[in-house]
Amino acid sequence: MRPQNDIRFHRDPCLDGLEVSIVRESPHAFPNHTHDYFTIVAMEKGGCFGQGPRRSDAFVQPGQLALINPGQVHSGVPAQGVRPSYRNFYASADWMRTVAAETCGRDVGVPEFTRFVVASPEATRGLMALSHLLERDGDRLEKESCLIEAFTLLLARHGKAPARLARPGREHAAMRIVQEYLAARLDEKVSLEELADLVGLSRYHLLRVFKRSTGMTPHAFHTQLRIDHARGLVREGLPFAEVAAATGFVDQSHFTTTFRQYVGATPGQYAARKF
Repeated sequence: MRPQNDIRFHRDPCLDGLEVSIVRESPHAFPNHTHDYFTIVAMEKGGCFGQGPRRSDAFVQPGQLALINPGQVHSGVPAQGVRPSYRNFYASADWMRTVAAETCGRDVGVPEFTRFVVASPEATRGLMALSHLLERDGDRLEKESCLIEAFTLLLARHGKAPARLARPGREHAAMRIVQEYLAARLDEKVSLEELADLVGLSRYHLLRVFKRSTGMTPHAFHTQLRIDHARGLVREGLPFAEVAAATGFVDQSHFTTTFRQYVGATPGQYAARKF
């Protein structure tokens, strides 16, 4: 019987700030979610709907890349009856800032991709070459060269420096307070009433403003933070039961189910890293 999800992760100590996952013929559908890092998806086979609350917003076809900024709400829903194959390249915001500075010749802050789906054959070839090198533990210089060439090309053609932010209003400040409050309580249950009281808004108003600000409900946002934290704990080698407790899940089974929903792999698959 065909496995439900064939996925492998590669984390190379020579490429700090980068993680790669290789997904083959997976039926897994990701809910709307965000990351605090950049994600570049190289579609090899099949196709996925990927951006925003409506499945029609964007479709990533074979040979195309999806360029996802930190904090950008997106999903990953295979086309009906299709089991797509793709490769994900996860890059930290700090690393991308360094690459952008090298590309521009000065520090321009954390960059931003301006398009969600692009066709960039040269960058795709570089990313695929990097992925194959990671699979066979290739030469460090060759890996670094593929990585830098692909990402600088993407930033040069599809990126921009961050715009000057407008002065936030009271609601923006309130949403920052709520996000920081949730981030500080990853192992706790938090109520909507508790959040509303924190910033002096009604529960309805808080829900509406938070979703308009982040594209997610407070619960979905909190769950995403907990899963992101859990990824780090799994990489550190903590027992899964301890990870579940540290991130506020009622038991290991609930943790495993939610982890797979957001990551596309079980904690065991994610921990079985290759260098």
